[in-house]
Amino acid sequence: MVFAAGPHERLAALSAPYALCHQDPWDRLTCSAPEDTRAMLARDWGVRSRIDLLTQIFWLATSGHRSNFDEERARWSNTSLAEAERYELRGASESSQDAAETLWRLERMHSNDRGIRNVDFSAWDMVRAAMLTRCGAALNWLPEAEAWDTLALLDQALRLHYQNWGQVWESFRLGRWCWYSEGGKDAHYNDLHDLHRSQVLLAPEGPWGLVPWDIPVPQSSLMILDDSIDAGVAAPLDTDERERAPQWERWIDDQATLRAQRRSQLFSTDPE
Repeated sequence: MVFAAGPHERLAALSAPYALCHQDPWDRLTCSAPEDTRAMLARDWGVRSRIDLLTQIFWLATSGHRSNFDEERARWSNTSLAEAERYELRGASESSQDAAETLWRLERMHSNDRGIRNVDFSAWDMVRAAMLTRCGAALNWLPEAEAWDTLALLDQALRLHYQNWGQVWESFRLGRWCWYSEGGKDAHYNDLHDLHRSQVLLAPEGPWGLVPWDIPVPQSSLMILDDSIDAGVAAPLDTDERERAPQWERWIDDQATLRAQRRSQLFSTDPE
């Protein structure tokens, strides 16, 4: 039987790196073990409800870890600031895991390990948001229509930043490596894991080999923004955040702000 990829397969494929690891169908909004998925979301993401899910998806779509990594990269481009921070982190790293991980990233940035100074980390956040979207639909925390619409929004972000699946994978892989922030045997194991995962993903019979990059998909109606606003989890960027924000983050912040204003006007009570 010949596999025919359409818009839904294109959108479902966004979360394929995780679907493969979890042994879930990669081309549908389902999970093979719903209770295991529920436990994973609670353990790894603090997601135990629809509101928790909306909070995490909104955060990943609008800022995520990429904002922290980009801020560190910009700060450490100043040699004096980097040296001062390195000195402080070395003193704190023996007693603080956070300090040890930050020091690891600073050293990697200093040596430009794996070309980290030029990495666009967007895929690390968008692919994880797609995974949460698929899991949320499978657990009935997201209606199917909203899940597809959210995936279309994430797909828009990926197409803005990348030109093919290979670029998405490289960004995701390096984002995961940076987030993990450890060397040694664990880093070697993770490298081997990601090498195997990429070989499956990008093979001609793999998800990203079967689904052409340029398949057109419906434009998102931004349903996730409306529901995030209604749930009270769609906080706008502050002045400093917006000044540093790249094109996509400013655009989605504009959309959230505009929709919040419209909804406020729609539901406001006329004083007369």
